[in-house]
Amino acid sequence: MIEEVLPGIVRLEVPLPRSPLKATNSYVIMDRERPLVVDTAFNRPECREAFVVLLREAGYTSDSVDYFVTHLHADHLGLAASLARNGTTIYFNEPDLPLARPDDSYWKRMGGLYEEHGLPLSDSREAIERHPGRIYGPEGDYPYTIVHDGDVLMRGGYTLQCFQTVGHTPGHMCLLVREHNTLLCGDHMLGDITPNITMWTEMTNPLGRYLESLDRTAALNLSRALTGHRSMIDDCASRIAELKKHHKQRLEEVIAALQGSEKDAALVTPDISWDLRYDKWDDVHPVQKLFATGETVAHLQYLEATGVARSSYSGGRIVYDLVASD
Repeated sequence: MIEEVLPGIVRLEVPLPRSPLKATNSYVIMDRERPLVVDTAFNRPECREAFVVLLREAGYTSDSVDYFVTHLHADHLGLAASLARNGTTIYFNEPDLPLARPDDSYWKRMGGLYEEHGLPLSDSREAIERHPGRIYGPEGDYPYTIVHDGDVLMRGGYTLQCFQTVGHTPGHMCLLVREHNTLLCGDHMLGDITPNITMWTEMTNPLGRYLESLDRTAALNLSRALTGHRSMIDDCASRIAELKKHHKQRLEEVIAALQGSEKDAALVTPDISWDLRYDKWDDVHPVQKLFATGETVAHLQYLEATGVARSSYSGGRIVYDLVASD
């Protein structure tokens, strides 16, 4: 599907087969000399074919455009390097760069970290093996052009300002269309689902950083946000308030789960309200268990950073308990 979202800017809805996200919203900023595409999709044949067809409908070929990728996740970065040809520029942020194409040692290290947080070995191994970032990421390295917060690109008569929103990933980068005060926001904000805020070895207190980024975004008084998945956001102030309320409620659930005993993240996770369909927690797919456990860790780390909880190492696991109030 192609939809004009601003004059000279169209949205391509690129299907993501067998993904709960359903599709990636890819945006084309039309330009006589060199159009700019914001985000691609998984590096898999079905996505590539759909993307090329949609881009052709918009009037371009995959080697006649430049790319701006908001963050490292495969449903945004995956196709970019394989679509690029000589002379193609792919703009990307610096903090995410080391994880653009992680090697096997990274995935092994992450699997071990999840096990330390209590995720059973069988679940962690299967989740890492089937992780979309491992299966559908870029097939090769690429000389990305690094952009920083505040940098400006000019395309299609628009002033596009890089606006960094750390939290969903260590360097997540949005693009502000100044002329319309509209944010091409990747996964920083989503209209009808909440972005995954997970643990990172490359970033401390990711939830704290995400909430700071939401406050920074609120200060823009945006007219609209063009999201990386599903519906657009027309009332940005209300959506930001909803996202902050969501995380407040999740923090309250984590605190309730810690009452009376120390627990690792995997023991806390089943006590949290998740937007998943299951009768028993054991029935949840290992990849979804991993994503949920990572979110729980991020919330536990936030509680530790704010002095509400503390962590310790016990029996090969990282466990948390509440700090007694005076």
